Amino acid sequence: MDKIKNIDWFKNEIANNLKGYELIYKSFEDGDFGSLNQVEFNSEKISGNIDFWGLGWLGIFVWDSIEEQELLNILLEPHQNEEKEKALKKMQELL
Repeated sequence: MDKIKNIDWFKNEIANNLKGYELIYKSFEDGDFGSLNQVEFNSEKISGNIDFWGLGWLGIFVWDSIEEQELLNILLEPHQNEEKEKALKKMQELL
């Protein structure tokens, strides 16, 4: 069974592989889709954030700072598990 994708998953599976990135962790109790755990990532080339919502929503934004263009901007609903896996994989490839 797939691991639940949340802030702890990010810290354990992704954060250690992000060499050269500044990681900023934020939490908000009352977001649009429940509580929000957000990771902001910044490097010279790529920046963005990933939002893990308490109600199961997932948001990913990735920006290319050199080309000044959006690489990924997606908000997925709780039931879109296959799409979440694809989006997280795409995010990892971009980073």
